[in-house]
Amino acid sequence: MIRAIATDIDGTFLTTNRTYDHQLFNTVFQLMQQRNVKFIVASGDQYYFLRSLFPAIANQIAFVAENGVLTVDRGEEIACGQLNRSVVADIIADIDALPDTYYVVCGRQFAYVKETMPEKFKQGLHRFYTRTKVVKDFSFLNDKIFKFALVVPPANMRTIAHDINTKFAGIIRATASGNGAIDLIIPEMDKSYGLKKLLDRWQISPADLVAFGDGENDLEMFDLAGTSYAMGNAPANVRAAASQTIGTNDEQAVLHELEKLLAPDQQ
Repeated sequence: MIRAIATDIDGTFLTTNRTYDHQLFNTVFQLMQQRNVKFIVASGDQYYFLRSLFPAIANQIAFVAENGVLTVDRGEEIACGQLNRSVVADIIADIDALPDTYYVVCGRQFAYVKETMPEKFKQGLHRFYTRTKVVKDFSFLNDKIFKFALVVPPANMRTIAHDINTKFAGIIRATASGNGAIDLIIPEMDKSYGLKKLLDRWQISPADLVAFGDGENDLEMFDLAGTSYAMGNAPANVRAAASQTIGTNDEQAVLHELEKLLAPDQQ
């Protein structure tokens, strides 16, 4: 029985052009409401950006944002992690020593980027963040800092993630989402952490959760969900971890699969 649906956003729900079929989604969302199925957006993206994708219903759905560190149910914050300031400083010093690496410091209120970062990198942030601040340094951020988003040379991604996980074991965890993107998250606060919070709140069994994803940061979500779908554009190890593989994000496979799963004759 389907009682909750969780979907990743980039490479899963959104097309390469970062759009989606609004008309089809409205049809699918109506089916969810008719069957009292909860809809959860589970993504590494900023909460405010994710809300902007669903402006008309943002306060009717749930968000597991920033790869699980921030969970919001119908506009109410359920859980939010925070890193110690000294830990933040140590991590920044380590990242600054990495060659050809650009990064964002993610907080509850804003995503922060240093003014010395390349202009192209700063300009590209609007694709993932709705609320940003350019700062001279990160010494005096009056915010809850809970994640770092790195862009590294793809060829070095695995090595960099391994080195960070070794050096900061138990403090921060590197999770790769593909194409040189690495998120540094608080251990145990992955997507499954936020999903468990929501499922417990709603008294829904994980067996009744359906999850969609395309990246390694979706693997914990797949482990939790009773049924999981990997996108056709996902890496082989992600496809292998899912219950089954469907079409690609550019084919809007999530919405088409949900339309089938939620059809009246499937009740």
